[in-house]
Amino acid sequence: MEFYNNFIRTFNDLPDHTTLLVHSLSGCLLHCYGCHNYDEIIANKPKLYKTEQDLYDYLDKSGFLFDAIMFSGGEFLIDKIDDIIQLLTRVRKCFDGKIIVTTCGAYPNKLKQLIELHLVDGIHIDMKLPYHALDIKEDKEIFQAVIGISPNQKLITHFLESINIVLQHNSPYDQVRTVKYPILDQAFFDEIEQYITDQKTYWDSQVAYYLNEFLTV
Repeated sequence: MEFYNNFIRTFNDLPDHTTLLVHSLSGCLLHCYGCHNYDEIIANKPKLYKTEQDLYDYLDKSGFLFDAIMFSGGEFLIDKIDDIIQLLTRVRKCFDGKIIVTTCGAYPNKLKQLIELHLVDGIHIDMKLPYHALDIKEDKEIFQAVIGISPNQKLITHFLESINIVLQHNSPYDQVRTVKYPILDQAFFDEIEQYITDQKTYWDSQVAYYLNEFLTV
């Protein structure tokens, strides 16, 4: 597995924590509206990159500066599950802080395995659209405008399954997040928030939901 050449210190992604942000260079199945990472690490993969060994060495030397590590992308879970398990197992051994994984939700079975193996402390999942209320044919243009693809029903089912996995996980380090895309009406965000509220009630979950402002670079 290869990573963006700069490991980033962040204070905002996990409240009250100093987090090491690590971007995978393995790609992404989506091309979301205004994605900050698409041009630099997805469409044009950098020639210079960090390796897994570089990460382990960095954690050995400087891991004490952080109390969490967050794996992002692209889509971090796009890699083979065996490779992901190997990486996170090694990180768990050499790093005492929390392990956070970000995802669009396309890989619910991988999420389940990582939770069962206790290799993640938190999952930050994006709910980019009210998937439950849209039709893949009638709302094709909406999907293309926001996530850059025309999904099939299986992918939509995976998105929703993953969101519910996170809500069931119910860790204080979990988050469900939505970007307030300027091309969407407020009704879309109201529908997403209501869905999350209803599912949190169903699962008796305390997972935080964030509606984040769209930021231009």
